[in-house]
Amino acid sequence: MTTDLEKSLAAEFTRAAEHAPKAADDLRARIEAGHRHRRRRGVALYAAAAVVVMSTGGTFAVDALSAHEPAVAIRPTATALPTASPTPSVKKPAKKPTPKPPASPPAPDRSFPPIEKVWPDAVHTVPAALPDGRPFHPELFLDDHTVLARTEQGGNPDRMDGLWAYDITSRTARRLVAVTPPPRTVVTASFVSAGGGQLAWWTVRKQQNKLIVDIWTAPSSGGAQRRVTSFEGVPRYGGIDLAIVGGKAVWSLWGRGGVHQVSLSGGRPEQLPGSAKHTLIGWPWAASPGLSLNRTGDAVTFGDLLDLRTGESSQATARKGSTCLITWCLRGSTATRRDGTGRRELPGFPDGGVATAPALDRFLTLVQRGKGGRLRGQVLYDLATGRAADLGLRTDGGSQPSAASLDYRAPGLFAYQRGGKQVIVNLSRIR
Repeated sequence: MTTDLEKSLAAEFTRAAEHAPKAADDLRARIEAGHRHRRRRGVALYAAAAVVVMSTGGTFAVDALSAHEPAVAIRPTATALPTASPTPSVKKPAKKPTPKPPASPPAPDRSFPPIEKVWPDAVHTVPAALPDGRPFHPELFLDDHTVLARTEQGGNPDRMDGLWAYDITSRTARRLVAVTPPPRTVVTASFVSAGGGQLAWWTVRKQQNKLIVDIWTAPSSGGAQRRVTSFEGVPRYGGIDLAIVGGKAVWSLWGRGGVHQVSLSGGRPEQLPGSAKHTLIGWPWAASPGLSLNRTGDAVTFGDLLDLRTGESSQATARKGSTCLITWCLRGSTATRRDGTGRRELPGFPDGGVATAPALDRFLTLVQRGKGGRLRGQVLYDLATGRAADLGLRTDGGSQPSAASLDYRAPGLFAYQRGGKQVIVNLSRIR
């Protein structure tokens, strides 16, 4: 990523945060600082949906969504009025100042057990580097003890150079794919997908005055990368959601409606029937409007849900400004089901702001605040069971912790840095 892009993102963080529910004075600065240490994968979603935009020349700028969470209304405290005095010698009591209401309702000051205690079978603490000393990024679980790990050339997320099988028990690693981005690559996939014994990812390259998307695959057991298809043009809001389904690559482009597919053996991409206004949120589900299409904030993001297998659709009845997935809708620190029932007050605020949607349709990371609104830490919260676990991230003497961000597109794996190591959570093992 370029220096200009980083500066643009920093500016957009500030503008986008103005639309999010206000918390303690130092909360946004602390969370933003943590996000700046994360990979590019969290930028678009977790900065209140600030998203990368491709210009005609292939350079990058940033466009923040105008969709935002309406400010939480706080009932003002009634002003104490002076009482009438029967004699002029009795002074009227001084008018009491109106206490300044908090900008947003404080999250409950609650403590939760450590994540290792709550879900011991799903949590693994491993080194931050492979045995050869190279930093790695966990992508997904290939099986219960093997993680697909990603390495990058020079720490550049757009220069992925290898995919590895990392054994979280023996702490050994085996390279599966020597990844070679094509010349003049400007963007690389935020996530690697898996299915049917194949891995898949995408890249965007600059070719003369055009931008070309390439979709790649490689065997999950190891082998050479192979280009599946290429097409001109990139999404206005720079990202592609990609899945492997039934021997096909299925994807949608951020900022444009339509879910597309192509055989892994190659061919011409085609749009799935009835999906023209929808974006893929996890097979077989697509939804509309997308995060980047709900620019006015007067609709329910992902409110219109479409089953790509059957063509059946349903509309969420959640309040405007909510963000939904398949079962749950979020608005501020409140969750409800798509039909408006099952209201649940969350023990904290989703750390992704207004654009947050639950991973695997159930998991959220929540920012916790203590007394006085000071940042106290973060928890992983399970909407399905109501259980929460402390991530072990703390402030110490005003220092800034590394924020742990959970992207709804993450395929069942949640990882974050803590104490110089990586904590890897297999979300699919949580019951």
